[in-house]
Parts: sequence; structure tokens; C-alpha cells
Amino acid sequence: MKLTHTCLLALAGVALASAAQADTIYSEGFEDLANSGWILTNNSSPAGTSWLQGANEIFAAQAGSENSYALANFLSANGSGSISNWLISPEITLAAGSTLSFYARTENTAGFQDAFNVYFSAGSASTTSSFTALATAVTAQNGWTLYTFALPEVATGRIAFEYSVANADNANVLGIDSVQISAVPEPSTYGLMALGLVGMAALRRRRSAE
Repeated sequence: MKLTHTCLLALAGVALASAAQADTIYSEGFEDLANSGWILTNNSSPAGTSWLQGANEIFAAQAGSENSYALANFLSANGSGSISNWLISPEITLAAGSTLSFYARTENTAGFQDAFNVYFSAGSASTTSSFTALATAVTAQNGWTLYTFALPEVATGRIAFEYSVANADNANVLGIDSVQISAVPEPSTYGLMALGLVGMAALRRRRSAE
């Protein structure tokens, strides 16, 4: 079968688009929070309940079984005081151009405002003081909402979510689900693929002209 110049250029575009698709490095759907490897650190004052397995009677998960999400609520500080309840990932091997995506939500109840912070820590450290903010005071919405953040270009690291409400009297509930870290291949990788196919097209056109 003979390939035309136009066909080869089209193949180059397909190769570039295909190679540019993000590769999943890590994903967590919290089917079993207790055995997920995530670290629960409750710095609330006074400290109450840490993060829990989701509960379908509150709301269903974004994906998977109905209770497959991580849940924190106003009892993080025993219903009073200040909430600072952390959910910290295992150490994850990263790649250049890594991005973090996840879904978060609250339950729409008048008078409450549930907020959370998103953090990253390079390397293996899991103490809350080692994390730097990717986003702070994000107000959770009624319904699962997708969030995406770029990650620093380091070899390994951890991400963390902090349920953060200054006055627990204003807190209700927060859910986190479908956490994923992805990376797009280096541009040089798929760029060379496309250039190779374009070169083939040019060579064939030259031979046809001889």
C-alpha cells in the first residue's frame, strides 16, 4: 500500500496526539481508606475524629462503590474549636510535567462553609510542617467538582489535603475522591516521532519527482 504525503502528515499528527496523552502515575479511589497507605494526621484543636471512609447516606462517591471516598466533618474538632485535619498520600514517584487531579465536594447546607487546602512535599517527609501550599482556602462546592494542579518537577513526593475551618461551628462535611497524578511525555519524545514521519513524507515526495 502506498502512502501519500498527506497521509504521512496525518499519521504524524496522530502519533503526536497519541504520545501527548497523559500517563497515569498514581491513582487512588479510596475503596478502603484504612489500607490505602494514606496517613491521617489531625492537628485540630481540640482534636476529634480523623478522616473516615465515605458514607453513602451523606452522599455517594464520585466513582466506584458508593462509599469509596475519604470523608472529614465538623467532628474533626469535636464540634468546636479550629479544624486542621490532614490526609497525606504515600510517597509517589513523579515524572516531568506531573499534574494532580481530584474531586472534592460538600453537602449544601445553609450556614456552613467547608474549605480545604492542597499541599505538596518533596521527598519522603510526611510531617505537616514539610508541606508547601499548592492552593489554600478552596471552598468546597455542593456536588463533586474536579480540581487540577501542576506539581513541582522532583523525583518523589507526597500530596496532602487539609480540611481547614477556623471555627468548627461553621463546618459541615468534606469529601475527596478519584485522586490521580499524571504526566505528559517530554515534548522531544513525541516531537521526534512526528518529525520522523514528516521526513519520510518529504523523502517519498522527492523520489516521486525524480
